[in-house]
Amino acid sequence: MDIRGKAAIVTGGASGIGRATASRLAAAGAARITLVDVNEAGLTETADLVRAGGAEPVVMRLDLADLAATGAWVDRVVADGAPDILHNNAGVVSGAGAFPEMPLDRLRWIVDVNLTSLVLATQTIAQGMRARGGGVIVNTVSTVALGPGFRDAMYAVTKAGVMMLTRCCASLKEEWGVRVAGVLPGLTDTPILHTTGGDRAADWMAPVLANNERCAPGDIAAAVIDLIHDDALAGGDWVAVRKENGVVTRQWGHDTPL
Repeated sequence: MDIRGKAAIVTGGASGIGRATASRLAAAGAARITLVDVNEAGLTETADLVRAGGAEPVVMRLDLADLAATGAWVDRVVADGAPDILHNNAGVVSGAGAFPEMPLDRLRWIVDVNLTSLVLATQTIAQGMRARGGGVIVNTVSTVALGPGFRDAMYAVTKAGVMMLTRCCASLKEEWGVRVAGVLPGLTDTPILHTTGGDRAADWMAPVLANNERCAPGDIAAAVIDLIHDDALAGGDWVAVRKENGVVTRQWGHDTPL
């Protein structure tokens, strides 16, 4: 897809990968970028960057764990005209009291932010994209979806769900003109690293941080832009982005719908 003149939505746009993607979309010529996050101050900062890049920012403060509010918002989005691009990027970690000692409200929170709201947005906005002739949806997954396991079980479970949703949407490219893709960040230097233990990095994160090189948010955003641009990619395709020996690497995965 040629990004010039297009309308985009980026969830989790207040910082990290979402902020970097929004900035790159503006630089690539997007006309309007809607930024969605619960962090109002961060949204304002990202909006300034988008405006400086030549695009019109639209700020939407929204708690994606509030499914009623999220559903109402995506309905309004489609009623007003679905975007050309949706980057489902928002995500959270379990924080203190991780599984299997999480209270029910915390379980619901991480599942709803990372997975349920993403499914809801994908379903509704994909229908709107279909009506207007197509579009591109990029889901932020994680390389933990490819690995043997992860200490934050609910983060891993929800990201595995996002990965499967991405793959299950492969046929939408041919059927609806909506291409759904996945970007799988490896360890990335974003604020989420510092909240695995609530208001700090969890003790179990120490070896992860010590033994893995960190990508920059821009490394992941660059892959998102490439996924959007390349309409030759099949639906359900994904790319994992890691940093190894000082070099950012990409691992591609291609899916064929059953």
